[in-house]
Amino acid sequence: MLADLVGSKTTEKCLIFLAGQGEAYPLEIAKAFGISNTQVIRTLNKLEQADILVGKEMGRLRMYSLNSSWMLAKELKAMLDKVLLNMPLVEQEKYFMKRKRPRKKNKVV
Repeated sequence: MLADLVGSKTTEKCLIFLAGQGEAYPLEIAKAFGISNTQVIRTLNKLEQADILVGKEMGRLRMYSLNSSWMLAKELKAMLDKVLLNMPLVEQEKYFMKRKRPRKKNKVV
């Protein structure tokens, strides 16, 4: 969908994932889409160098998010939100409905 505009499918997937989740680390994105972690890291580094993303160290992880101070941040976010709204519900659940908090001990599922 956006691959022609942004240059690659990996870039498209990374941007869509970050728009949906707010922030993420490379392995999380790679696992969600079933792509190589190295490929995701290269893409995120390229986007960070272009000032589109912002990365911050959190322990041993590097968390990435969209750079709100980038000159086209609002336009990019609006475009990505539109893509997310038009994405089939099955895909949205597959990629974005992940539990991040650990389940309480002895809690019935």
